[in-house]
Amino acid sequence: MKRIILSIIFLVSYTASFSQNWQLIWEDDFNGNSLDQSKWAHDIGTGSQYGMWGWGNGELQYYQPQNTILNNGIAKIEVKEEPNGIVDSWGASSYFSSSKITTKGIFDFRYGKVEARIKTIDGQGFWPAFWMLPTGGSWPCDGEIDIMEQWGNNYLTNSTTGAAHIGTCPYSQSTHFYESFSSYISSGSYADDFHTYSVIWKEDTITWYVDETELFSLNPSSYWSIPSQSAWPFNANEWYLMINLAITQAGPNSNTVFPNQMEIDYVRVYQENTTSIESVRENENIIYPNPSNNYIVFKGNNLKYIRIYNIEGSLILDKILNQNKTINVEHLDSGMYLVELEDSFGVKTNKKVIIN
Repeated sequence: MKRIILSIIFLVSYTASFSQNWQLIWEDDFNGNSLDQSKWAHDIGTGSQYGMWGWGNGELQYYQPQNTILNNGIAKIEVKEEPNGIVDSWGASSYFSSSKITTKGIFDFRYGKVEARIKTIDGQGFWPAFWMLPTGGSWPCDGEIDIMEQWGNNYLTNSTTGAAHIGTCPYSQSTHFYESFSSYISSGSYADDFHTYSVIWKEDTITWYVDETELFSLNPSSYWSIPSQSAWPFNANEWYLMINLAITQAGPNSNTVFPNQMEIDYVRVYQENTTSIESVRENENIIYPNPSNNYIVFKGNNLKYIRIYNIEGSLILDKILNQNKTINVEHLDSGMYLVELEDSFGVKTNKKVIIN
């Protein structure tokens, strides 16, 4: 019994050490002289081309690519006054310009750690945001994840927020629901320096962080409307990223400084490494007998390599599978082990096995 208890303790420790084993799958450090078009695209205009007034929120800016500038590894989104106005497809004039960059149509994903290091902006009317929408989705029934939003005011931008939106389609105010948080900085402004804004997004859970400090978390039970009126949409679809600097419908005041800018140091997306116990792929690979005494037989397509780790996480066996797909384990001590199988395509699967 003592041996079994110790095995469980070590396995819990081992699982925890693997659960945050993040693998970088996409990033932009903005090291070039212009925006990398293999990673980003621009939204342009006021949204009128999609039947939206001010991008659906009555925003006052006209988005254009030239307001995104790269210099010394920093992407700057500049907001400017446009005294002559910029005319949109409805013939309406916008007297402010800015930029919105998006990975829509280029890169999307589901689940992981998403983070950006951003220096935001002070000033009444400014609305910087770092957020995600589902590819091909409808709003709000397919969801929206706001990683960072800030609303400038007449003083310092000392509050940052995040939210997740759900609802029914077509949109109705009575069936649109969101949960959000606000976090206040103790002194100064979020615009004084760079801060890291991130979410860790897993099945049934979204957790927000600022500078690696957890601030807020949601799951389906966070919404009273689930399941009576709404569904949790965040386990479906692939999602794309957006960063923009908008101007609210209320607009700036006489103290708002133009031109002005928000700055982005980097954007990164991680997913948990396939060797993580939490992200084990369930497929047709089978280990038998399990528990085992003398040998293990592996059944699966294109299996090539086997690695066995003890409960402390140490690699104790690394072999190419023989034609019979059999491994002798007589020399192993009794206990629980993690088995990593890798096929000829490099796809890895994790299994647990008990040796008697």
